[in-house]
Amino acid sequence: MTYLHQRASKLRRAHSEPAQVGRASDIPSAQFDASMQLDYLETVIKEWRDQQSEETPSSKTVDPVQAEAATTKPAWKKPANIRISTIVKSCLAVAIAAALGWAPVLRLLTTTSAEAVVNARVVTLRAPIEGDVKTSVDGTEIGTRFQTNQAVLIVRNPRSDVSHLDNLRRSRDQLHTEISALEAREQVLGTDFAELTAQQERFRIGRIKQLDQRVRETDANIALAKAQYVTASAALTRATALKRTDAVSQAFLDKALQDESVANDTIRGLTERRTGMLVELDAAKNGSFIGDSYNDTPQSAQRKMEIGLELADVRARLAGRKSELASLQSDIDSETRRSEELSAAVIRSTVDGRVWEMLTAPGEHVNVGQDLVRMLDCGSAIVTASVSESAYQRLSIGQAATFRPRDGGKVLQGHVVGLNGLAAVTSNSAIQQSQLSREPYHVTLKFPDLTKGNDCHVGRSGLVEFDTKSFASSIGLSSFF
Repeated sequence: MTYLHQRASKLRRAHSEPAQVGRASDIPSAQFDASMQLDYLETVIKEWRDQQSEETPSSKTVDPVQAEAATTKPAWKKPANIRISTIVKSCLAVAIAAALGWAPVLRLLTTTSAEAVVNARVVTLRAPIEGDVKTSVDGTEIGTRFQTNQAVLIVRNPRSDVSHLDNLRRSRDQLHTEISALEAREQVLGTDFAELTAQQERFRIGRIKQLDQRVRETDANIALAKAQYVTASAALTRATALKRTDAVSQAFLDKALQDESVANDTIRGLTERRTGMLVELDAAKNGSFIGDSYNDTPQSAQRKMEIGLELADVRARLAGRKSELASLQSDIDSETRRSEELSAAVIRSTVDGRVWEMLTAPGEHVNVGQDLVRMLDCGSAIVTASVSESAYQRLSIGQAATFRPRDGGKVLQGHVVGLNGLAAVTSNSAIQQSQLSREPYHVTLKFPDLTKGNDCHVGRSGLVEFDTKSFASSIGLSSFF
């Protein structure tokens, strides 16, 4: 090991003396790059050959021809009398040189970007109506964070046209007044109808009692008529017997016969009258009234029918007005929403992010479609990188990559999502690809961890290292390493 350190010190000294940068022993090991390592190996081999030539016995007589032939031997042939320690030292030197040269060679084969920056999509919020701007949250400025659907700005237009909405509201008030009148009329008619119904029922009950009383009276008259008939029949029998003995005249007999016939007819008449009364009584019990001095409907029932028809008409009109009011209220609601949209509009954030650029100020009058604020979509964070042509030719969509922030942050794992080449595509990103001018070829990468957390890392620079193992395998370097 002492021998190797001596050789390394000589090699550093050999490189440092022409440049006159100080002592070779003060050169850091990190500056011991591949070219110095190759020079070191050549020096070791040369010293080894010189040592072998010095170890050859000087007392041995060498023929000039043989000496000339020995000097013309190929350099790759090993002398026969090499010492084991020399071989071991040489192997150690080669191993150390290979170990020290592995890292620079690996860095040379690693594909990296010239520059890379965290980027994100920019969403522009525009004014849907004309009006004056007002902030929904006090202190809204560049960098303020907003969640999805959170109010950012409010635009109010105090000069919006609401005449149609006013007309609809007046029509609604008129309908309310008419409905109130109809409801009051319905209540009055309903009260009259109920009273007439009660009056009709009282009349029916009274009529039934009256007819029932008349039936009983007729029954009494029939009983009286039957008694008279019995008396008349007995008188007729006596008169007939007396007439046989010529005790009475024929006129007396005729009078007795007449009385008996009248009594019999009276019974039959009262019986028929009773039957008619029973018919009228049954009709009254069923709600129909039969009489010879009036029609089948009493005055209270007729008035009740008129009130019922009028009440039905009022109820139909009331139902129509209520249906018209419901339709009008639906129109008012639609017009109210439209009027509110035209008179005031709440500008809400469509993404989870922060304000990237404020294009207006509170109190400013804006027009329809005017840009108001630009929001950074933190959920769409990507990395835009520029690479050289040789590095670009090794890349493909979906290839794995590593992003190392320059501020020493967490190393992120991702993959390639876009190869734009020489075309600096214009997009809605916060940082355009044309701003990366160190190398002409542009690459877009996605790192899932960038979208986590509550902060947008847009603008932070770093270095992207691409995974080129597959590329090394394709050119046959994997077996070498």
